Amino acid sequence: MNDLERSLAFTPSAVQLSYVRSLPRAELPRFSVVVPSFNQAAFLRGTLESVLAQDYPNVEIFVADGGSTDGSAAILEEYARAHPEVLRYDSRPDGGHHHGVNKGIANTTGDVIAWINSDDVYLPDTFWKVATFFHYNQMAMVVYGRNRYADRDLKPVVDYPVDWSPLLSEQRRRMMHFCLVPQPSLFFKRMAVTLCGALDSKILDYELWMRWQKDLPFYFCDDYFSLSRLHDDAITANADHRLLSGICETVHRYYGIVPFSWAFKYAYTVEHGAAWARGESPAAGRKVQLMARWHWMVMNLRWAPRLASRSIRYFRAWAAQARRIAA
Repeated sequence: MNDLERSLAFTPSAVQLSYVRSLPRAELPRFSVVVPSFNQAAFLRGTLESVLAQDYPNVEIFVADGGSTDGSAAILEEYARAHPEVLRYDSRPDGGHHHGVNKGIANTTGDVIAWINSDDVYLPDTFWKVATFFHYNQMAMVVYGRNRYADRDLKPVVDYPVDWSPLLSEQRRRMMHFCLVPQPSLFFKRMAVTLCGALDSKILDYELWMRWQKDLPFYFCDDYFSLSRLHDDAITANADHRLLSGICETVHRYYGIVPFSWAFKYAYTVEHGAAWARGESPAAGRKVQLMARWHWMVMNLRWAPRLASRSIRYFRAWAAQARRIAA
């Protein structure tokens, strides 16, 4: 993100925040906080407390627990009794993380949806900042802020490499190379799901953002909204070559090519795993470079027939349109 792009991001002023805080509850957007969770009892309280601590008066929480066996259900029952008008939960087995998120979206009614994993937390005043953004940008559907990775005790480790451009074409170009968006710091209107669909892939948010960005511009608020915990069971810290392979396949589906940047990440992960999450940064080395070139070639050749099939469909659609115009 260059200086010009950053200057065009939305940063609520003290006057704007104060005005939105003064609005009656009925005029504030209702936030639906969806929390997918499975065996995260050690962190679940912290996530729920970070939502309640927002002190935002128009919010509901739905936890899709997935049938945890570590005491999470007891924690959820405790919070449901203490906050019966705010928190509901479903602690039955489901089809995995993306099914849990979709269940949460379907079981809530808010105007703005916040989706956070049960080991992450929101930073203070985040909901007020997001509400202020949507108050002054009523046509916007999606906004995100900054995020930091933190250790188990929420001590910051490193910033998420967030990026943004006001140009939709540039957003899509950059998204081809990595996920610009820190998922717990993104908020979207329910209408975005109506228009562009919900999660339908185990690649989770990255696939969803690529799909939405075909039609919807994403906006950026230059402020920190959340912390993401790095621990032994975290999804991010356990990214392996199978997940990276799925990401490469999904990128090819949307862009028609696997860029070398993703082939390199795949080769690096095969060789070193999620080393950055362990605080390590081993050099790529010649082996990784050669592996990356090999995987880049193999992946693009493997999925080339799909690109050819897509080109044929586009040509047929163009030819049909040309015949209608000629007639």
